[in-house]
Order: sequence, then structure tokens, then C-alpha cells
Amino acid sequence: MDLSRRLGAGRTAGSGPARRAPPRLLHRGQRVFLFQFLFQSARLLMIHQDVLMRQIRQFTKAIATLLGQSSREQPDGLLQGIDEACRTHLDGRAEDLRTLPPDALLELCHENDRFVPDVAQTLARALHRMGETYEYRDDAEKAGGCFARSLLLYRHLLHDPDAPVSWQAGTTVAALSKRVDALPVDDATLKALAALRNGAE
Repeated sequence: MDLSRRLGAGRTAGSGPARRAPPRLLHRGQRVFLFQFLFQSARLLMIHQDVLMRQIRQFTKAIATLLGQSSREQPDGLLQGIDEACRTHLDGRAEDLRTLPPDALLELCHENDRFVPDVAQTLARALHRMGETYEYRDDAEKAGGCFARSLLLYRHLLHDPDAPVSWQAGTTVAALSKRVDALPVDDATLKALAALRNGAE
């Protein structure tokens, strides 16, 4: 159906009594303003996404350095370092990383709808080490939350054909799977892991 007829432009002469066209919803000035507003909103959203990704990259760089320098014999120091990195670069805490919903965690690893493997791998390593720290403290619930999110990221890395993964990834995933099966994990993360096992994205 023609758009002008849907908007009720009226009938042509001789086809019956003319109907008065309804007033336009927006005049030209308003349309221009709306376009400018939408353009500016999209631009601000892009700037916000760029800033967020820059923060995430700074965070993962700090975490990578921390993981390289930390000792497994001092797990509390590692956890404190991750917490400081979260506060500095993400305005959050290590606890927030451990409790992020699966979709939000994966969103941190995307830039313009593109999965960023190096970010995902660094976060996976950090969560893995956090899980070991909580396991050392005999805190099964927190350890399970960290291990499950680490496993989720590693599985996404293995599902991405373009993601460079080390030969140790398969061994890491197998070890994490055993830990996750033996520890309490929230339902949302278990559901996300099950979806990956079933081949769903």
C-alpha cells in the first residue's frame, strides 16, 4: 500500500468528497532536530563504547602484568591486586567480576559486536586464579563462581575459530570442568555453560 495513502493524504478530485489530511506529526524543523538528536546520541554511544573498551584494555593489561608477577604461594596478594585493578580501571571490585551475569561478562569481551580473544583470555586467567585463591580459603561458593566464569570464557575462546589459544587450553578446560562439577555455581552461569555444550551461542 502506498505510504501517502496510509498517511491519509486525501482523495483526488472526482473520486468523492475530499478528506482533510491529518496534520504532519513533525514539521521540517522538528525532523531536523530529531535527526541531529539521534545522530548525536549514536555518536555519544560510540564514544562511550570506545572509552569503555579502552578502560577494559587498560584493566586487562594491568591484570596480565599482575598474573605474570604474582606468586601462587601468595594468593591473597593476587586477589588484592585484582581488586585494585578493578577499582582503578573499571570503578568496581574483584567481587563484581566474580558475580557478573554471564551475558555481562561476555559483553566485556566484545568491541563493536566483535569478540576480542585477548581480553577474554586475560579475564579467564584472572578468574581462574581468583578461584584458586577462594579455594585456598575454603570458600566453595566464591571459588565455584570464579571457576565457572573462567570456564565460560575459555569455552567461548575454543568456539571462536579465529581466536588464538594455547595448546594448554584443552587441559585447562578439562580441569575447570571437574572443579565446576564439584562446586556450587549459580543457575545463570550453569545455563550459559550448558548452552555452549549444546552448540548454542
